[in-house]
Amino acid sequence: MNLKPLALSLLLMIPACAKNASKNLAASSISGDTVVAVIGSQQITMAELDKAAGRELFEVRERTLDTMINEKVIKVAAQKAGLDEEGFIKQQVEKRVPEVSVDEARKFYEENKARLPPQIGGKPFEEVQEMLVKGLTGQNRQKAVGEVIEEVKSKAGVKIMLSAPKVQVATDGPAKGPKDAKVTIVEFSDFQCPFCSKGKKVMEEVVAKYGNKVRVVFRDFPLSFHDKAQKAAEAGQCANEQGKFWEMHDWMFDNQSALDEGSLKAGARKIGVDGDKFDQCLTSSKFAVAVQKSMKDGSEAGVKGTPAFFVNGVFISGAQPFEKFKTEIDRALAE
Repeated sequence: MNLKPLALSLLLMIPACAKNASKNLAASSISGDTVVAVIGSQQITMAELDKAAGRELFEVRERTLDTMINEKVIKVAAQKAGLDEEGFIKQQVEKRVPEVSVDEARKFYEENKARLPPQIGGKPFEEVQEMLVKGLTGQNRQKAVGEVIEEVKSKAGVKIMLSAPKVQVATDGPAKGPKDAKVTIVEFSDFQCPFCSKGKKVMEEVVAKYGNKVRVVFRDFPLSFHDKAQKAAEAGQCANEQGKFWEMHDWMFDNQSALDEGSLKAGARKIGVDGDKFDQCLTSSKFAVAVQKSMKDGSEAGVKGTPAFFVNGVFISGAQPFEKFKTEIDRALAE
C-alpha cells in the first residue's frame, strides 16, 4: 500500500501549501498601526482589523500551530527511528493495523454486495478480492494515522501557550454549580438540535469530572430553521419558573422528536410541574422575549450555530469532545 498521498499530506495534516502559507504570513507580518485600508478620510489599521477578525484570526493561528507541531514531532520521532517521515508513519500504522485477511474481505463483500458499485458488487469475489483487501486495509490504516500523531505528541511533551481571546458573556439563566466556581461555562443551545444533544452529554461528563469547580449556565439559542425550537426554549423557561428547568431540559433532549406544544405540556406533567400553570405560561408565550434576548446576547458574543460554549470567556464551537473542554478547563483552573 502506498501511504505517500495520505501519510504526510492529508492525514499528517502537513499539506504542501501549509508550509508556504506559514512563511508568507511571517514574511507579511506588519505592525498594528499600519493602515490597511482608506475610506475617504477614514483609515482602518491592522490592529482594528485583527480586533474585528477576533475568533476567526485565532482559529487560523490555532490550525497553523497544530500543523507545525505535527510536522516537527513526527520529524523528530522519525529521525530517532532512523527513518524518513513517510517511512515512520508507514511503520507505525502497519504495526497497529494488520492487512485485512481474505476471509474478512469476503465477509464484507457478502454483507455489502448489494450496496457496492457494479464494478465490484457485480463481479465474483475472486475477481475483486485483491482490490477489496487493499481498499479495506487502507481505510483502516487511515484512521490509525491520527492515533500515531497523537501518541507521538503525547510522548514529546507538547505544551501549547497560545491562548484564545476571551469574550464577556452574561451568565443569566438556569445554572448548575456554585456561583463562586473557578470556571463558568455558558452554553448556548437549541432543544431541537441533534448536535446539542451530544453537547448535553459532554456537559454531563464535565460536571461528573470537575464537580463544584465548574458552573454550567444554560442559555437559549433556538435556530430559525428548527420549527419547534422557539417553543421548546420557552417551555424550559416555564419549567424553570417552577424550579424544574433541568428536569425539563433532560426530557426535551431525550424526546427531540416530540417537541410540539401538546407534547411539551404532557412532558412537563411527567416531570412533576403544576400542569395548569405551565400550560398558561407556554400558551401565553410569557418567555418569548426573554428567549429572543438570550439569542441576541449569543449573537453579539459571536455565536452563529449550536451548541456554542464559553469557558471562562473562551469560545468553543460545536459538539466538541470532552478532551477539548478539559484542555480549556484545566488551563482556566491553573490561571
